[in-house]
Amino acid sequence: MDPRERLHTSYIGVRDTPTLFVTTLQKSTMFLNRERCDVANHGLTPDYPLEDAFAVYLMLEAMPSWDLWCDGKPRPVVDHRAGEVAIYNLDQLWRANMRATFDCLHIHIARAAFDEIAWEAGTQRINDLVCPPHENTLDPVIFSLGTSLLPALEHQERASQLFVEHVSYALNLHIAVTYGKMQLRFARVNGGLAPWQMRRATDYLIERLDGQVSLLELANYCGLSRSHFSRSFKRSTGYAPHQWLARKRVDRAKDLLTNTTLALSEIAIRCGYADQSHFSRAFSAQTSVTPTQFRRARSSKRIDAGFEMSASSEG
Repeated sequence: MDPRERLHTSYIGVRDTPTLFVTTLQKSTMFLNRERCDVANHGLTPDYPLEDAFAVYLMLEAMPSWDLWCDGKPRPVVDHRAGEVAIYNLDQLWRANMRATFDCLHIHIARAAFDEIAWEAGTQRINDLVCPPHENTLDPVIFSLGTSLLPALEHQERASQLFVEHVSYALNLHIAVTYGKMQLRFARVNGGLAPWQMRRATDYLIERLDGQVSLLELANYCGLSRSHFSRSFKRSTGYAPHQWLARKRVDRAKDLLTNTTLALSEIAIRCGYADQSHFSRAFSAQTSVTPTQFRRARSSKRIDAGFEMSASSEG
């Protein structure tokens, strides 16, 4: 059995029994779970196959009253506050006895992901990550980046792979530097993308308005490493690739709202949104008006302009 299969299970039970609810995001090389239990005394966590990977836990709620073992030996723990993190090396067998309710974000990262960052940065691989469960470690970066992925967990059909991968890479980089002591030596990026690289990247993105394209795929298409491409793209455009794409979606939608009578549901599909509600929320977030309000305003301007032209010709 693939050891990652244990990350894709949802346990369902009646309200008065300890039930573990697991929501998994699979749009990235990083596996992300939200694990919740709303009844106390969930009990022991199950065994799992050992692997060369790490589990990073971000507490979304305070987590008191638990016990921990590693390879059969008891380990010290503390009561965690909301926002605290702990990291476990999964080449060891960890088991916990969860005696209270809990809600946490489980970020599963293969060591290969850190090796890739080390290769891109021209530095040594990390040996281990140090953020033990017996320390109270607040990490606002992991909290901010991790919670930014919660909407993608709840509405995966609306999640842009480009956005998820961008946040995942930022998380991996922060964790490698902060808890693995990785020494980064990224080459300085003085300029942006070359004109041919910019054309390639933007054309490729526009062809995939739904955002289902990986950052690595884009970087390879331009002949650059992922980190070099990301920094060069932002220097050229002022935006990260997923931000640039989000703006282009809205620009395309504005054109269709102004110059066609297409239904909002059809415009949503043509602009790469999952559905009409997704389109409306994303459009409103960038423009502060709904698509319907935008269309009405543009229609009113056309009518006013037509009236003025008609009056001028009659005069």
